[in-house]
Amino acid sequence: MSKTILLAACSVAMFILSGCGDRSRTASGSPVDQGANPNVLVQEAVETRTTLSSLAGKGVMRIVDQPTKFGLTVNADVVADDSSRLRIKADKLAGAIQAFDVVMLGDDIGFYVPTQKTLYHGKVNELQNFAFRFDPEEVLQQMLRPETYLLAKRWRYADDVNAKNVVVLDEDVAKGRPRLRVAISKRHGMITSIAQLDREGKPVFVKRFDDYRSLSRGRRGENVTESESVFPYLMAFSWPRERRSMEMQFKQIDPNARVYDEDFDIAASADTQYRPLQEAEMDIGDEPVAARPREPTSAAPL
Repeated sequence: MSKTILLAACSVAMFILSGCGDRSRTASGSPVDQGANPNVLVQEAVETRTTLSSLAGKGVMRIVDQPTKFGLTVNADVVADDSSRLRIKADKLAGAIQAFDVVMLGDDIGFYVPTQKTLYHGKVNELQNFAFRFDPEEVLQQMLRPETYLLAKRWRYADDVNAKNVVVLDEDVAKGRPRLRVAISKRHGMITSIAQLDREGKPVFVKRFDDYRSLSRGRRGENVTESESVFPYLMAFSWPRERRSMEMQFKQIDPNARVYDEDFDIAASADTQYRPLQEAEMDIGDEPVAARPREPTSAAPL
């Protein structure tokens, strides 16, 4: 399957072109106590986000695949709900050209490429066979749920990390084992990044968050009380080794939106052809990027 279609198919979060500065929500509370228990810092950051049953949103998606010298910026409409349904519909040039339409319904996934008049369809687990590591369930999780899995882990302050704007915490595990690293803003106490590290402590997969806003207000510049739940309007994923990244900057969201079955219907043309996922290719750019299945490896996944 094309690296490009996989990159273009997932937003959220995601995940970095603009990085994550400290332009996030304005908090009314005190700055993070850098001497506090790290487990408490993580718990407070996670619990400020609430679980959503659904989400509808609009924003701008930016995609970069440096190995293929590919870059794409599209307007994206996103619909997701907690029954494992996700849709990302993207267009270019202010809606003049539809770039793609991707829908995940449980274990099934489909990619519609209007310029090809082709709908590629298959199973979500087939994505494991391709070079670009993409898990749409991860994208769905990112939009609807806080990072509650972090609460089941123990944390310590990272060794030899001197960061100006964030507190950096490492998963407290035996040396030499893969672990997670979390960065929390010193100013407002929210998570700005979560990195999966290899055995040498180098990042393999990084999720970044910024532009936190109150779910009840949704506008920048307003103080957020400690009791209000927030949502990161900027979500980004990056794979440093592969030099690939995705970013979703939401312009607006409707949390717990009323979602209908027809919201996940792909509006394919009457002359659309249907092809297996394995044959997918994308021609958003000047030339189509053909499917390139990943070479088998004996390396154990992290």
